[in-house]
Amino acid sequence: MDFPGPRDPLAEARKSYVQFYLLASLEDEQLLDLLVITRAALLPIMNTPRDYVPPVIRDGVEKTTDATERVFTELREAVRACATFQRISDDERCAIEKVAFQVKAPERD
Repeated sequence: MDFPGPRDPLAEARKSYVQFYLLASLEDEQLLDLLVITRAALLPIMNTPRDYVPPVIRDGVEKTTDATERVFTELREAVRACATFQRISDDERCAIEKVAFQVKAPERD
């Protein structure tokens, strides 16, 4: 069975959001980079069914998830407010909002 190689979320972001990275100040670039990295960390822990997390570590997983989600939210709002985000095209802004600003939580039955 073949498994895909590891993803590089920063490389994907830089390929997808070319205009942002071309116009960004170093600070704005770092904000988006941190948002992308935080989102990459948050996705697996948010999408892990808690039924599979042993009770002995469940509380720690929940606290880690909550803290990471808070950082993600702060970074998302910082990117949204940065000068570069305001200057890019509507299409690129929508693409960032659609992907980088979203973390889809698992749907439960």
